[in-house]
Amino acid sequence: MLPKQSLSKSSRPRPLNARAMAGHIAGERMMAAFARFQTFAEKAGFNRDQPRVPAGNPEGGRWSGSDGSSQGSRTGIGGNGGPPLDQEQAPKQPPKEKTSRIKAAKALAKRIAQQLLRRAGPIGALITAIELAENYSQMPSVTSYQDAPKTLSELQQNAGKRRPGYEDHHIVEQGAGRHEGFSRSQIDGADNVVSVPTYKHHEITGWYNKPNKNFGMQTPRNYLRGKDWSEHVRVGHEAMRTFKVLK
Repeated sequence: MLPKQSLSKSSRPRPLNARAMAGHIAGERMMAAFARFQTFAEKAGFNRDQPRVPAGNPEGGRWSGSDGSSQGSRTGIGGNGGPPLDQEQAPKQPPKEKTSRIKAAKALAKRIAQQLLRRAGPIGALITAIELAENYSQMPSVTSYQDAPKTLSELQQNAGKRRPGYEDHHIVEQGAGRHEGFSRSQIDGADNVVSVPTYKHHEITGWYNKPNKNFGMQTPRNYLRGKDWSEHVRVGHEAMRTFKVLK
C-alpha cells in the first residue's frame, strides 16, 4: 500500500468567501441571461452572416437578398432581416401564448422588486435589461411595478391619462358600488379613480376575492355587502396599501 499523503494547509482548496461567491453567482446569471438573449435575437430573425449590399451602392450596408438587392427596399423587411416593418395587420398572438407571456412578465416584475438591492450595480442592470428585452411587449408593466408608493392625490392626478404600464382603478369597485346603489357620480368621481401599475391593479382585484383574516376569513368583497360608502373607501385604501400603491 502506498503511504497516505496529507495535504498541507496551503495546498488545500480554500472555500469561497461571501464576496467571491456573490461574484461567481452574478457571473453565472449574466452568462445565462446572455444565452437567453441570443435565443431571443435568433427568434427575431437576426443573422450576422447575411450578406450586405456592397459599399458605394445607395443602399450600401443594408442586409441583401440572394440577388444582392436590399431586402429593406424590396420587401419591407427590417434592418436585421426580421419580419416586415410595414405589415398591414400585425399577426394576432394566440390567447394561450399571450397569457403565458403576461404570466412570465408578472413573475419577472415581482422578482426584480424582491431582488432590487441585490441587482444594484452594472451587472445587475445588464441582467435586468436583457430580461426586460425578452418581455419587450410587457416592459411598461414590468417597470411600473417597481414604482414606490404614492400619495392619494398623486394617484388621482394621473387617472384617465392612459399611460403604458398603468390602468385606472376605482377605489370603491364599480360592480360593488352599483350593487350597493351608490350614484354614478360617486363611483366615477375624481376622488374615487386613481392610476395604478397594471400588475398591481390585477393583484388588488384578486385580493378582493380571497378570504382575509382581517375580515373574519370572508373575502373583502363579501364583507363589504351592505356597508356604506365610507367603509368601501376604507377597505379600498387598505387594498392599495397592501400592494404598496398608496403611502
